[in-house]
Amino acid sequence: MCYIQILLLIHFLMGFFINNNLLIPPYHAFPVARLLLWFALGSIAFRESYEDSRTWNTAQRKFKPVEGRYRWLTVAILVSETLMCWKYREGTGHINTDAVTPFYIWFPWTASFVAMLGYWLYLRFKEGHTTKYPLSKSNKVL
Repeated sequence: MCYIQILLLIHFLMGFFINNNLLIPPYHAFPVARLLLWFALGSIAFRESYEDSRTWNTAQRKFKPVEGRYRWLTVAILVSETLMCWKYREGTGHINTDAVTPFYIWFPWTASFVAMLGYWLYLRFKEGHTTKYPLSKSNKVL
């Protein structure tokens, strides 16, 4: 759920920042077309995520693997939008260039993000995390 929330947050922020950085007026067709594209692509990607979480660690997953093509495509598009917003941020009244964020605001957020990322990496790469079908006590291999 945190993964989905982070992607949605990035999507909503990029919807504002792209229009701001590229100086696109609010009444232009680009924001509407972008939202329609995201509606079509995002619904497929969300369905993939749902199927992935629903069938995780079940026998159904063994016979019908979940593919994540649209999830990877949505992440790639969000990363591209983020990089484009970062590239064109100068001189457009971007929120990050107008004022310096105080230490007491950015440090706790950064520390929390680094801690969550570190914990996720620990869980992702710890021993035995790839065991999808653990043996129960009733069907042990002798």
